[in-house]
Order: sequence, then structure tokens, then C-alpha cells
Amino acid sequence: MQLRRTLGWKEATSLGIGAMVGAGIFVLSGVATGKAGPAVMVSFILASLLAILLGLCYGELASRYPRAGGSYEYARETMGGFIGTIVGWAYWGAWLAASSFVSQGFGHYLNALTGAPPKLSAVLLLIGLGMLNIVGIKFSGKLQVGIVCTVIAVLIGFFIFGFKNVNFSYYQPFSPNGFSGILEATLVGFLSIVGWDAIVASGEEIRNPKKVIPLAIITSIMVVLFLYLGLLFVSIGVIPWQEFGASEVPVALASQQFLGDLGPIFISLIIVLALPATCNAFIITISRTAFAMGRNGLLPKKIAYIHPRFQTPIWAITLGVGIQIAFTLISSINIAVTATGFLYLLTFIFTIIAFFISRKRATIKDKEAQFYVPFYPFIPISALLICLGLLIPVGKSGFLTGLLWLSFGIGIYLLRLRVITNTEKVNLSNQATNS
Repeated sequence: MQLRRTLGWKEATSLGIGAMVGAGIFVLSGVATGKAGPAVMVSFILASLLAILLGLCYGELASRYPRAGGSYEYARETMGGFIGTIVGWAYWGAWLAASSFVSQGFGHYLNALTGAPPKLSAVLLLIGLGMLNIVGIKFSGKLQVGIVCTVIAVLIGFFIFGFKNVNFSYYQPFSPNGFSGILEATLVGFLSIVGWDAIVASGEEIRNPKKVIPLAIITSIMVVLFLYLGLLFVSIGVIPWQEFGASEVPVALASQQFLGDLGPIFISLIIVLALPATCNAFIITISRTAFAMGRNGLLPKKIAYIHPRFQTPIWAITLGVGIQIAFTLISSINIAVTATGFLYLLTFIFTIIAFFISRKRATIKDKEAQFYVPFYPFIPISALLICLGLLIPVGKSGFLTGLLWLSFGIGIYLLRLRVITNTEKVNLSNQATNS
């Protein structure tokens, strides 16, 4: 039950950028702006700082445990099966919830462009990408590189053409909702750029993980931060932030101010191209987490089956896409955002704890062979404190939705434990009878 290492630095970096650049820039940029106003740019800088701190910690853990599963694998290795189950279930749920607002964003933009039904479009996208991932991650990785390069080029062009139309009076007042608004937008911004951990979740399929994983994480975060700041600077400068924050297609609305009626059409075309790259990264992460949980018995063992021809976990992909479709059909973007926030932060908090445990167990040989976080323990402690602080704006709905999801995971774990115990009792009884 092992996956093949076929991804290099380009594919790994594009996986991270693709997971971040679609959902956040084109769907959540308006949500975040509605909370903080022009100060949303400060929020995204703070969110990126946290992402870099976490990314360094993940880079060390990934070089020590270069297997599929990401946070779930680290928690299981350091704190045992029960905590691993909670973290794995939270991590899996966060990606599933996040995937619903990405696919819904795709549906809204395609509807604005062609009039196609949003929900149906989102479902068909997930089915198509699921089939693509079953065929093989190498091909989907190359496709990811091409899409990401195209989107980066378009966003740079958006900044160049839009800059000369910026009206600086739109930046006043800079922080209309105060620090609380900045903090709420930081949570949304953080959710917009957490896609970098798709790199970690695919660690078992990345060549030379000690060097490639940390480099790909930092590169993808920095590239996306500059793209975000450029897009937000222009968007808020050409349209009042209240209008940008209230729109379901905010980037298309902003482009209309300096590109005319062709602007929304062009931007919508690019977004319809970009969001599948985000969904693709989400499917890879969701399926690899399910694969790792199945391999360790936290989900049925069949989930960890690898197709002999395609070398992909076909049942893990099928299960993940099926749940993504269900989430897309029944959830709203706001519920998905708050639930994702709680589950993600819980995952990161436990992963930092796993990091401290793992560092204590490290040997001199490990230090020579693996990536090590500099400025220890300042970096992991800072990341932990910021994560705890971001739990504040999650809100009641985020906590309740997240806890409901976790209760299912704990129930499955206890049921599995009971089945194993009963099986062992039957085996012992049979052995006694035979004796």
C-alpha cells in the first residue's frame, strides 16, 4: 500500500499555488474585504506570515515522515491512534468543507459567463476531476503546472492594466471595522492560502522530500501573497470596498471598471480555468488523507487499495469526490468557511504539538538527514499562539459544525475499536477450544 514518487519541485509548487490561487483570490477575496475594508491587505499579510511559520514546521515533519496523510500521519506517529483519528478527521473535514465553496465558486462564475446551472456545473467538475485523478497524478500534475502558469500571467496583467485606474480615495477610511474586522478577515485570508498543505499531504509522491517539500511550500506561499496583494490593491482602488465585498463574482466586477464589458467575460473565463486547478489540488489532498486513514485501519482497508495499472488510490478518490459532491449540494459558502476555519485551526494546533514531540525524539542522525526549522522554538511557538488567537473569530456556527463532524469521526473510531476487541476475543476463544 505505497504510492510512487513522481512529483518534482515544479509539480509540487504548482499543486500548492493551484490550491491557493483559485478559491481565495476569486471566491474569498470579496468575503474578506467585506469584513476588513481596505485593511484586508494587512489581514492577508498576517495570514501569510502564519502560513510561512506553519509551513516551516510542516516541512520538518514531512521530511521526517514523508508519507501520505499530512497532519493525520504526524499526529498518529507522535500521539497515537485516538489523537491521530481526531486530527485526521478534522483535516479531512476541513478540506471537504473547503472544496464545497471552491466548486460553488466555479459554478457561480460559469453561470455568470454562460448561464449554466451553478450546482450542476460544480458537480460535473468534481466528477471530471475525480476521473482525471484516477487515471494518474503525474498527468494531473502536469496539467496543474500549465493552468497555474496561465493564471499567474493573467493576474499580473490584471495588476498592470488596473493600476493606472486606481482611485486612492477608495482606501479611506483604511480600517472601517477596526481590529476585529482585520482579525475576522485574517481568518478568511488564512483559509484562502492554506492550500500549501496539499504539498505535504502528497509527501509520499514527491521526489527528494527533504529539499522539495520545504522549498515548494515557501515558494507557493510567497507567490500567492504577492498575487493577492496586487489583486486586492487594484480591486479596492477601482470600486468601493462595500460593493466588492458584497459581490458573488468580485474579481469580475472589479475588472469591469477598467476593462469595460469585456472585462468580466475575460476574467470569468480565466477563473473558470483556474478553479478546476484548485479543486484538483483539493481532490488529491482529500483522497490521500483517506488513503492514509484506510491504510492504518481508521477507514475500511479497501480505501487504501491502489490500482495496479494507474497506481492511484481509486476508492479513496471515489469516496472523497462523493462526499465533496454532497457538501457542494447542501452547504452554503458562509457555513463552509466557518466550519473549515475551526477544523483547520484544530488540525494545525495538534500538528504543532506533534512537531514539539517529534523534535524531542529526533536524533543527531535525523538532524543531518532531514530539514530542520530555524530559530527553534520561536517559530513553532509563534505559529501556535496565532492559531489559538484565530479561534476567536470562528464563531458559534463554526464550532458547532466542526464539533458535529468530529463526533462522527470519534464514533467511527470507537466502533472500530469495539469490532477489533470482539474479533480478538473470538480468536482467543477459538484457540482455547482447539487446545
